Amino acid sequence: MLRVGPWFARLTTQKNTSDDIDFIRTFNLLTILTSDSMKRSLTHILFSISPVALFLLAAMLMMAEQPSVQYQARSAQAEPVGAAAGAMSYIHLMRANGVTGAVSPQDVMNARAELNAMQNKTTSLTWESKGPDNYGGRTRCLLVDKNNSNKVYAGSVGGGLYRSVNGGSTWNVVSSIDANNAVVSICQASNGDIYYGTGEVFMGYGGSGHNTSPNFIGGGVYKSTDGGNTFSHLSATAPNGSTGSANWASVADMEAHPTDANTLYAATNKGLMRTIDGGATWSTIVSGNVQGMAISATGNLICSTAGRTMYSTDGGSNFSEISTPVITSTSLPRRTGGRMRYAISPQDANYIYVVQTAGNKLSAVYRSTDGGTAWSKIAQRSANFDPLCSGSGPSQYCQGVWDLLFHVSSTDKDRIWLGGIKVWTWSLTGGWSQTSTNFGGNGNPFYLHSDSHEMISDPNNAAILYTSNDGGVFKSNDNGISWVERNLGYNTFQFYRMGLGRHRELIGGTQDNGTILVDGSGISPNNGSKLIGGDGGFADMSWLNPNLVFAQTLAEKSLLRSNERGAGWSAYISPFMNLATLQGLPFANWTMPHELWETTNDPGSLDTIHYQLLPSLRSMGYGDGIKKVFTGKMRHAQVNAQYVTDSFKVEAGPYTLVADANGNLTGDGTGVFHADSAYFEVTFNTAPLAEVILTCDVFLTGGTDVVLPSAINALPVEATLSTRLDVGDVFSIQDPIQSTFFVGLSSWSTGSFPNIGGIFMTRDIHDFSSTPEWWQVAHLGVGTTPNVMKISDDGNHLFVGTTNGRLYRISNINAARDARTASIDSSSTYVLTVTQIGTFPNRVVTDVDIDPSNANRVVVSLGNYGNTNFIYYSSNGLSTSPSFLPKQGNLPHVPTYSVSFDKGNPSRLIAGTEMGIFMADNGASGGTPTWVEENTGLGRVAVFDMEQYRTNENYDSNATHTSQFEGDLFIATHGRGFYHTTSTQVSRPVGMEEPQVSQGIEGLGLFPNPALSQVHVPMASHGKVIITLRDLEGRLIQRIDLNRVPGGVEHLTMDLTKVAAGTYVITRNQDGMTASEILVKS
Repeated sequence: MLRVGPWFARLTTQKNTSDDIDFIRTFNLLTILTSDSMKRSLTHILFSISPVALFLLAAMLMMAEQPSVQYQARSAQAEPVGAAAGAMSYIHLMRANGVTGAVSPQDVMNARAELNAMQNKTTSLTWESKGPDNYGGRTRCLLVDKNNSNKVYAGSVGGGLYRSVNGGSTWNVVSSIDANNAVVSICQASNGDIYYGTGEVFMGYGGSGHNTSPNFIGGGVYKSTDGGNTFSHLSATAPNGSTGSANWASVADMEAHPTDANTLYAATNKGLMRTIDGGATWSTIVSGNVQGMAISATGNLICSTAGRTMYSTDGGSNFSEISTPVITSTSLPRRTGGRMRYAISPQDANYIYVVQTAGNKLSAVYRSTDGGTAWSKIAQRSANFDPLCSGSGPSQYCQGVWDLLFHVSSTDKDRIWLGGIKVWTWSLTGGWSQTSTNFGGNGNPFYLHSDSHEMISDPNNAAILYTSNDGGVFKSNDNGISWVERNLGYNTFQFYRMGLGRHRELIGGTQDNGTILVDGSGISPNNGSKLIGGDGGFADMSWLNPNLVFAQTLAEKSLLRSNERGAGWSAYISPFMNLATLQGLPFANWTMPHELWETTNDPGSLDTIHYQLLPSLRSMGYGDGIKKVFTGKMRHAQVNAQYVTDSFKVEAGPYTLVADANGNLTGDGTGVFHADSAYFEVTFNTAPLAEVILTCDVFLTGGTDVVLPSAINALPVEATLSTRLDVGDVFSIQDPIQSTFFVGLSSWSTGSFPNIGGIFMTRDIHDFSSTPEWWQVAHLGVGTTPNVMKISDDGNHLFVGTTNGRLYRISNINAARDARTASIDSSSTYVLTVTQIGTFPNRVVTDVDIDPSNANRVVVSLGNYGNTNFIYYSSNGLSTSPSFLPKQGNLPHVPTYSVSFDKGNPSRLIAGTEMGIFMADNGASGGTPTWVEENTGLGRVAVFDMEQYRTNENYDSNATHTSQFEGDLFIATHGRGFYHTTSTQVSRPVGMEEPQVSQGIEGLGLFPNPALSQVHVPMASHGKVIITLRDLEGRLIQRIDLNRVPGGVEHLTMDLTKVAAGTYVITRNQDGMTASEILVKS
């Protein structure tokens, strides 16, 4: 989104002791105290553990009541068929052929072939990662090199294969630029060669429909013969066919023969495949959709197909079923309608474990100690036991088909781990106990991110375990007792949408990892902060108030805002906007589009600034009973204020001094006040102990320039007085600093409510004193769901792209100032025009961009494989009937998720596709465009969103914390986090249009200022207050939060002893109002 306005000042942000074992036992007991009867046993438990454990138990209870902003298990009520299904169906919606409803592997392979055949590959755009480099994304497979434990591999489902050479401390991507990035399985042959399989398949690993068809279709198997440095594709494993069940569309698991380096096995959507020549050729040894498999140290194989468990003792030449349709006390039942995983003890091949799910819930866990002949059930789902579920009752949510960790200890054949939402362990002697929590983050040694997928043991050190989940990679050095996150450099976040701050902060919504902020305030510039958990969607940050951020939690359909930079959140929609949910209708798209527009120069604003001139006030701090002499200068928010000499007054407890017309002080001391310079010298007869406060009346003459605080963030608005202003007088002017905010919801109609949902607009999004006033500005027709919205540079035209291939334009927004003019219910006074200007049948409009210099120029990107054109351009987008021309050219026929004009080159288009970035220098001009691949430093990863840094302001070299350049491009990928290129940067025109924050704006009244060791920040003695200290680059130096200011407290003291000398900005947010002042640290 393009922001405009002249204001450019930044205002931003080993060995376990007995106590240890007691605590672990206590914690495990605590986590299963869910029924009333079990709670009653707590008294007995507390008497059986040590004092240290009791202390830690109390700490855990406190942590449980105050969870941190980590991943939140999704709500079943919001997504009764599975919230993971919500995410995957959304991606499927954008990718699948709109006619067949399927993603054809042949279409995917054809697009990749077109890309590989492109002659146009340049380095015009060079990309660098912008993180977050301290968190990881969804990871389904892990491998520790059997010859070198420092080498660890992790397979990201969207970012490719990563490798660590230091035991997981740091990571780098090793898969090639043209490799398939959906890595889901990996194994190592006996000679050290490494193989990995691709293609994440959702909900049951195969099937039909969007709930079970492949997500990102794989490219088969890749092999390395040089220790994981390079990988090559095995051509025999290329997917073929035209349906989602084509051969090699996914490789859910891979295993290597323990002694024969040329023999490997791959569990695929078309069967269990075997190669005996190192991957050159493959044969099917078990037909059907093989969901899971395992291999023993002796080469025995076990796998599932069609709900049956098959077993081979001769390396796969012959299989027999070891499950039965008849259930007995020693049988292993068949299981359909769920998922199965297997684990065979490396110590003893006769020890086999099987977990079965009933749909997404746990069914049971079985164990055999005789090679699969006889079985015992060691776990069964109950009200108090199901690691695959979260919550209870109607709000319970289970996703065992999506998350299913299953592992047997490498040194204890009688111990296993089972995980989904949380991770549990079982041993023959100890039974079941929970070993992980989902709260507390890295401060909690038992924290594991939700949605666990895999666990492995270091083949050279059994005490070391690695586990992977939707939060990346975690490591244990004590056999799974405690865990540490190991994601540094593992940049594998799957972003949906992003926002770009005025000072190039990045905020984005992710799958599984909530909403992330990267603002340079971390240990490294690319560290991210998790602002809120769950699944994130659209996200944005105000350019007028950088503390104002927006986020979403998708499964819960929550639209949230924060004026504390994510420290606290509140919903902002009105009850009427939620009418669809109340009527049992879909509320909105999986990602719910919103759009923010802001300006500092709105000539049509109806808001007014009422400014009352107040006296000058200064505090010299508290006296010490020794110091008698105080000198300095009075200050006022209006730098042009003139001082009234004989109104100058000094008070310190019982002592008072006043000035006469000549400025001479009398009373409890002597001194002088010079009105022309505002300089004073005060000498008390007795050194004071109370606070020394100085006041003086001021006036402003007619024709004086003043700076007044806007209602939004107290931003400065310049004006010229027409008459004199004395203390107490009020001066009123138009407030030109304005914003509009839009939300796009699904449109529906019922007999009682003909206009449900649609597009809503507010001009109050900055006001936190109450829920904003919303106006329903458009209803788009029954069943029409917005997918993306973009507003023109002047704020007058909103373009809306939908999931059913429509493009709408809502115009005359600048004239819609109240419900009378903006609401569709006010038909006679409604001033907006809503026009459907584009129709793209059986397509999803994935993005829209508007030329910042000419709103007639509009570009649209489309999703969905199996089509001819994915980008359309119009040069008359504001006309009654705009024409859209295809701009496909030589672009591969691949879903395009984002598109952008280049402000510095009007003819250029930049497209973000499922296979990376492409650029056409003649994309927005006449003729057929010539596209070039621009993935240097990036890789062929899906690019879901894109923002160009644009501003209309001239560059003022005298202004603080401002940039000489604009036009650089930021992208949000669905697998490798944020990226940035400066290759499109251009210099801004030089000018003097960036006024800075006035010192003392709105009477913040810092004292002393300049300050040496501390500074006092005045505030009202009520309500919640947040005070931040930032440098001029916006880095957060210090922050103080008070949930309630005690009565009688009129200022807060900030310690500056560890703050370097320089210039800073202090911002106070209280009662929804924000004010700032520049602080000089001596």
